[in-house]
Amino acid sequence: MIKHRVAALMCFFLFLFLFLSAVLGYYQLIKGPSLAREAAAMRNQQIAIKEFNRGEIYDRNHLLLTGNTSSTALYCLPRDIQLRGSQYSREDESLSEAAETLAGCLKSLSSQDIYLALKEARDNGKGIIRLAAELDPEEVQAVNDSGLNGVIAAPLLKRYRDDGFLSHVLGYVGKGADNSGKAGLEKMYDQVLKGNTSSQQIVSVQDARGISIQGLMFRIRQEQSQDRSCLVLTIDSRVQEVVEKVMNDQIVKGAVVVMDIKSKEVLALASRPTFSPYADMEQLIKNDQDSILINRALSRYHPGSIFKILVAAAALEEEVVKWQDRFSCTGAYEFTEDLSISCWKSEGHGQVTFPQAFANSCNPAFIDIALKLNRSRLMEYVDKFHITDESLIGYSSDQDYSYVKVEPVSAALANACLGQQGVMLTPLQIASLIATIADDGQWAPPSLLRYWINGEGVKTSLEPATKEQVISVETARMLQKLMELTVEEGTGKNAALSLAQVAGKTATSQVGIEKYGDKEREILNTWFAGYLPAQNPRWAVVVLVEDGTSGAADAAPVFKAIAQGLLNL
Repeated sequence: MIKHRVAALMCFFLFLFLFLSAVLGYYQLIKGPSLAREAAAMRNQQIAIKEFNRGEIYDRNHLLLTGNTSSTALYCLPRDIQLRGSQYSREDESLSEAAETLAGCLKSLSSQDIYLALKEARDNGKGIIRLAAELDPEEVQAVNDSGLNGVIAAPLLKRYRDDGFLSHVLGYVGKGADNSGKAGLEKMYDQVLKGNTSSQQIVSVQDARGISIQGLMFRIRQEQSQDRSCLVLTIDSRVQEVVEKVMNDQIVKGAVVVMDIKSKEVLALASRPTFSPYADMEQLIKNDQDSILINRALSRYHPGSIFKILVAAAALEEEVVKWQDRFSCTGAYEFTEDLSISCWKSEGHGQVTFPQAFANSCNPAFIDIALKLNRSRLMEYVDKFHITDESLIGYSSDQDYSYVKVEPVSAALANACLGQQGVMLTPLQIASLIATIADDGQWAPPSLLRYWINGEGVKTSLEPATKEQVISVETARMLQKLMELTVEEGTGKNAALSLAQVAGKTATSQVGIEKYGDKEREILNTWFAGYLPAQNPRWAVVVLVEDGTSGAADAAPVFKAIAQGLLNL
């Protein structure tokens, strides 16, 4: 009997042991990791030291275009902030004293602002907050010497540069808790870029009462975030720097596009005036009289005499004009006694050959050529060159569409061949035209995005574009010679370099008339579109200057400065 009782008791304890072992194993092996994370979360309070929890954007050489600048920010623990040597207290008096002390350290915040921010954070259970984002060295030193516990001056990784570098392409992100893209690539790839957690954080280790543990008050933690991707663009930040520096010095309103001639990748794209992504966008839009947020590189304009390049291409390809053909320019092309179109040179160019007519941008000569070519054949080459194609691989724009619309009357065709009536193109489309000519007549759609990489390192590349031969190599090389001649002897002399031969075309397009009382002024947009070096071309460069005087006077010198910068890279 006793043996049975002992055996039963042993079975009971064995069962109990197995049961407890199973429970312990469950919580240690299965639930353990999640419980550990929950416990750590209860003990740790963290805040991102990145401005936005988003994936980064890189240039073609994997140099950061976002997140590459930093400032010094002030981080505070609302429950711990007090003068050193005091006892821990959560009373308002302690916050008030700390706010007064911090106000003496900071130039931009009052003690009342600081007190309210700390009190709200404490009352809402926030363990750590960013109180200020831009501390200068004097403020950092003052905070360090303040004698306050629960404060630290530490880096804040800023998403954008303050000078508006590439701002029309990158766009911007909403302020405060809004972590979504509002314009540009930030908006277009919002779902790709945005994330929930920050890869870099300041962490406060706290006890059960929510008070930071002395000696472990602040530490910086770095983690690999897998909930967001990064973008790799075709932009070359070195080329973009060259372009933006020249534009800052020489262009108030306008645009520049630089394209790789062989790959048709956009290396630089800039618009002026520019904006800071940190500006108050509501106020900026409300008071915007210069359309500062408009990307002028993707906006439509009359291209002026730049369009003569396409007219010349069609005429040469269709054998409507030959190299040795001659034209007479008396200063205007007369349709009837009451209808004529003037040449920019009022006294006329006299007798000129076709190359001279191109190099000196003679209007009557090109009207004669266009009328011989006729409307239908001109429109055929508009389609062949994809000149109104809005595509930019990896990017889309909601700005007004470009077009070439020519009415079936001689005067309309004449105006169109001069890049005026019925012709509206973007600087990017002009760059595509130039790259096609310089690449011996091979066209491909321009691109801005190379690929993106997700948090696990998986690359997603865009389909490479196939080149299309839109005109013969012979015709393309004749056009190259014409553009070289324009810089050597014609209207493009101000673009000439001593370091290398360049090729291009000037343009001045009429926009309208501005009246001042009983006086009036013609508004002109000016262009230079070209490439370099003339032998073995690498870069197509298009310059637009709004409200200028002439392509030769305004845009050609900008092209020259950019070309010099490119050759020095």
